[in-house]
Amino acid sequence: MLLGITLLIVSGSMLNLFGFIGKEEQAKPALDSLHVALEKNEELLIDLRTAKLEELMCLPGIGEKRAQDILSFRLNQPFTAVNQIMLVRGIGIKTYRRILPHLVTFGDTLSLQSNTRKQINSRDSAINSTPVNINEASIEELCTLVGIGPVKAKAIVQYREEYGPFSSVEDICNVKGIGAKTLAKNLSRIKI
Repeated sequence: MLLGITLLIVSGSMLNLFGFIGKEEQAKPALDSLHVALEKNEELLIDLRTAKLEELMCLPGIGEKRAQDILSFRLNQPFTAVNQIMLVRGIGIKTYRRILPHLVTFGDTLSLQSNTRKQINSRDSAINSTPVNINEASIEELCTLVGIGPVKAKAIVQYREEYGPFSSVEDICNVKGIGAKTLAKNLSRIKI
């Protein structure tokens, strides 16, 4: 009997040595298999320092043009902190907060460094001082006006297309949703 038990143990060891896998072991997926990898629902994070155009376009609110702007910015000034994405024209705090969960964080992500704040403020003041020709401006340019978002900017463009160019600055009040208060806030920047 002892000889039989020893024979079973030796034969089992030999089978294991030659790679025999039992039915129970075959049913379990290997730890590195695709099946196990797909069971984990992990979100891929995008690194601003190395991301390609297509990867940047996967971020919420980032289209092809904005992704191209990020790449152009990165060529001139490499990112040292994830919050520097707000230095890219058209990306503000709202967009930053929306895309931050999808980004690899690096550098100072909690607060803006003083030089970064100065760059953002100088960029915004340059945008806010540029005159806007309401007869020729794109939707993006119209959005730089105080109180004009994408919806009102589209309404201005549609009004232009339907009724022709504005003959005076005050004619912008004929656009639905734009009144005298909005005109007063932007009077120094609007031109025809």
